[in-house]
Amino acid sequence: MSYHIYTTEGIILKRTPFGEADILLHILTEDLGLIMASARSARLSVSKLRPALQEYELVSISCIKGKNGWKVTNVVGKGSFFFEEGKAARQLVSQISAFLLKMMPGEAQHKEIFHIVKSGFDSLNLLNEKEVSGLEALLVLRVLHQLGYVVKDESTEAFLQSDNNWGTSLLEKVIINKKNIVGLINKALEESHL
Repeated sequence: MSYHIYTTEGIILKRTPFGEADILLHILTEDLGLIMASARSARLSVSKLRPALQEYELVSISCIKGKNGWKVTNVVGKGSFFFEEGKAARQLVSQISAFLLKMMPGEAQHKEIFHIVKSGFDSLNLLNEKEVSGLEALLVLRVLHQLGYVVKDESTEAFLQSDNNWGTSLLEKVIINKKNIVGLINKALEESHL
């Protein structure tokens, strides 16, 4: 029996060791949504998969879907969002990953969410600590909008106009309006019942 190999870009949100040397991965992918995939023997020092299968790594990943779920067949690391940034940025990457694991429906294609998260994480190295806190609120607001929990109206339009604008002037506006934005986020989270 042959399986179709799916290759897509992804961000590893969580990595859990299991068995003798296997890893269970939660990966936000561009084409497949949020998937859980196993990587057999990936913790062994001789594994070709091991170096790229780290949390918060941007990867090009190839998987097959078998009767017991997704299995990683190949991976190419494209860089880490975690180790290249400062403390505030590392904390943001960790918190956004936990948020996505809680909110994302499994295996539902959400290219827009992948691009929001990737472009937001890509911009981290350009921001100071204050701007990072604004980026966190903006990123969460945009993801909740894509999931249908936040509507685009006159109070949110300026923040939802472009999914990949993380410029300083927009982040300053987010920081000024942070109380209102956090209120919208909290209301959306309450309504999600998650």
